Amino acid sequence: MSISLYSGPLNPVNDHFVDKARSFADEHLKPNAEQWEQARQQPEKTLRTAISQFAGIGIPEELGGHGESMATLARVYEELAKVDIGFTCALAVHNIVTIAASLIGNTSLRDRYLARLIAGEAIGAFLLTEPDIGSDATSIQTLATEKNNKYIINGSKAWVTNGVNADLLAVFAQTVPGSSAKGIAGFVIRPDMPGVSAEPAYHMLGNHAMGVNEFKFSNCTAEAELMVFAPGAGFKAAMYGINVARFGVAAMCNGALEGGLNTAVDYAKKREAFGRPIIRHQGLQWQLAEAATQLEASRMLTYRAAEIIDKGEDVTVMAAHAKKFATRAAFEGLSTAMQVMGAKGLLRENPLARQMSGARVTYYMDGTTEIQNVVIGRSLLE
Repeated sequence: MSISLYSGPLNPVNDHFVDKARSFADEHLKPNAEQWEQARQQPEKTLRTAISQFAGIGIPEELGGHGESMATLARVYEELAKVDIGFTCALAVHNIVTIAASLIGNTSLRDRYLARLIAGEAIGAFLLTEPDIGSDATSIQTLATEKNNKYIINGSKAWVTNGVNADLLAVFAQTVPGSSAKGIAGFVIRPDMPGVSAEPAYHMLGNHAMGVNEFKFSNCTAEAELMVFAPGAGFKAAMYGINVARFGVAAMCNGALEGGLNTAVDYAKKREAFGRPIIRHQGLQWQLAEAATQLEASRMLTYRAAEIIDKGEDVTVMAAHAKKFATRAAFEGLSTAMQVMGAKGLLRENPLARQMSGARVTYYMDGTTEIQNVVIGRSLLE
């Protein structure tokens, strides 16, 4: 049984995709998510199936997508993340690469890659962060040196979601050392190209369905056409992708929190203590009420971000607000849900331990909470 929610999308939503996401979660995620987590495994086949159903949602119809609203995508992420936030993260990162591919100026190259990304024939990964460089993306050290109308790429990338099964890598590299954002370009690289090596998957706190690892580039030679975003434009494309990713993280955190509250409320209605169901005790009601308020507020921040993206306006600040608020609300709310269930909340047969660990991982994705505060703080000075 689901709790009642009163917040709702600000833009039209295609319920066909929401229903598909709910069915997909029931059929594929509920029976398998805990097994994937325990095995520290990314479910490649299931991810490709999800991609084929949901990656085209936000892509214009003229480019082979469905042309639906970001609100529709938010609702899809919510339904999937109610069951498993880690798997939803993997899909969302792939979708960021798909959106980036739709913006490639070289139409023949765009169409070649975009069709494969929408169909699930290619899993995409976004390579910006480096082992020693995260928050300050303008300082990346991976270098792309031009030589004979080709680019020689050297460096390392870290925290690469989908890296263990990726077919296409969106790689951001510096072309002019010391030039900051002005020199950063974007390349499409295949992981089987000479000079590219993938490291084993990270053993993380949670969200192993994300398939996170590192990549090393040693004299990887890329044809000039594989630079799909020129110096300067590459950094802008990366930042746009990060902003849309923050919105996606917020949406999936909202879904995870809703799923956790459903689990806790259902349990509290059945569990009795001192002669009545524990949900009848006011102290417990208030804990759940606080988490529910956080969820309603978080959803509205996220839906507002979706509306701004659909309008084609700058979503930087609202995405920061949404991501900052939603990650905290999800982690703290899921902790409350576990507390409501007492010791039973610790058992892996319940989804709360997996989901709470997964929510904690989202604090560090696409900029930490502190980085969101930097973005928001700067906006107050304008």
